[in-house]
Amino acid sequence: MMQDSVHYLSLENILVFTQDKMHQLLQVLKKETVLLEKNNIEALESITREKIILTEQIEKNEQQRIHFLTNKSLNANEPSQWLDNNKLISVWNKIKSLSTQAQKQNQINGLVINGSRRRIQAQIEILSTSAPAVELTYSASGENVKQRHSNTLARA
Repeated sequence: MMQDSVHYLSLENILVFTQDKMHQLLQVLKKETVLLEKNNIEALESITREKIILTEQIEKNEQQRIHFLTNKSLNANEPSQWLDNNKLISVWNKIKSLSTQAQKQNQINGLVINGSRRRIQAQIEILSTSAPAVELTYSASGENVKQRHSNTLARA
C-alpha cells in the first residue's frame, strides 16, 4: 500500500506541475493578445521567449509523465488506467481544460496577427500603387482582391 501512495504522489506532482505551467501559458497567451492589439513589438519578443520556455517545460514534464507511467506498465494514452483517484482525475481534467483554452487563445492570437498582416499588406499595396488603374477591393472573407478597370461601386 505504501508504494501506491508514492505512485500517487509522484504522478500527482507531475500532473500538478503540468497544470501550473498550462495555467501560466494561458496567462501569457492572454497577455500576448493585448500586446498584439497594441502592436508592442518589444514586449512581444519577451512574451515569445516566455512561451517557448513554458512549452519546453510542459513538453519535458509530459515526457516525465509518459516515462513514469511506462515504468509502471501503464499506457500513458489510456487515462482510465492511471486516473484512479479523485485528485488525479480533477487535475487531469483541469489540464485538459487549460489546454483547450490555450489552443483557442492561440488561435485568436493567430487571427489578430493575420489581420494585422493583411492591413499592413493593404497599406503597402496602396502606397506602392502608382497607377490608379489597379483598384483594391475586398472579397467576402476580407482578403484584398486586385482588379483592373473594375466597375464595382466598392473601392478602397
